[in-house]
Amino acid sequence: MKDRALKTMESLSSSKSSLAKFLRIQRSIAALPALAVYSVVGSYFTGLNFFHLKFFLGALALYLLSVAVNGYNNLFDIEEDKLATSSGIVKANYLLKEFTWSQLKWNFALTSITLACVLLLIGNLEFTALCAFTYALGIVYTRPIRLKNRPLIGTLSNTYGFSILPVLSCFFLLNGELTAAIAFSLSIFLPTFASCLIAEIADQEIDRKIGTRTTARWLGKRAKTVIKAVLIFSVAFYFVAIYIHWAVILVTPFVAAILYETRKLYMDFTDKKADYALIKIGANISRGFIIYVIAAIILHETAATLLTNIFNA
Repeated sequence: MKDRALKTMESLSSSKSSLAKFLRIQRSIAALPALAVYSVVGSYFTGLNFFHLKFFLGALALYLLSVAVNGYNNLFDIEEDKLATSSGIVKANYLLKEFTWSQLKWNFALTSITLACVLLLIGNLEFTALCAFTYALGIVYTRPIRLKNRPLIGTLSNTYGFSILPVLSCFFLLNGELTAAIAFSLSIFLPTFASCLIAEIADQEIDRKIGTRTTARWLGKRAKTVIKAVLIFSVAFYFVAIYIHWAVILVTPFVAAILYETRKLYMDFTDKKADYALIKIGANISRGFIIYVIAAIILHETAATLLTNIFNA
């Protein structure tokens, strides 16, 4: 019997509805982990106020940034995707079967223009500079420098985008507390690194065929040992982060979801299991993200006041 997460992924990838196609060309799912971190950290800085204008615009900017960077990657990985598909590999980028190169190009261009407009509307210099740096990093990740082909550097670039970027976005955009920002970053960096490494392990067959030198391929059989080390240090860093600032408890469900699936993968370590672990991590983060947003909106004033009274007592 198929897992619900797999059923959901299959449904999203096969649906013929206009909305589903739009989400696929945008690769919206790829933006969810960063948006989940942004929502948790940002909600703390705004007192669980999801209706804060800068908070909303910042979330929109991060989404557009993710879509633009992934859109650029789609444009210049066409030959690799064709090779992966023609080699008989099941896991491949299927956007080329559904959309033309022109459609992908316009998606990237229009998203980039919209992102620039949103940043102008926000008018925060530090946040704009952060997004500009990340946009440039995302471009050179694919071409011309191709950071994705450089072991460790490519993985760290992805880790930054899914963990440090959303925390820094909240810090600059919402005038966040530095101590809390450091604590949040410390607690989620290594679990996010584990997720990015798992993604590379899952893609090893394709990367081997097309000659991409990822961290997972560079590590080879040592990848399992690194996963174990990351698990241990993730737990240690989490408790250090809790000591630095109590607000880290807000990201606990997301950290736990990643570490739980990572540990399961470590106990039964194969490329196929890595692919499944990645899907489960994404599904659990998405589920937790939706539940958190709904709960925070419902509890807005009450929860914010309660937490403030407890930890300021």
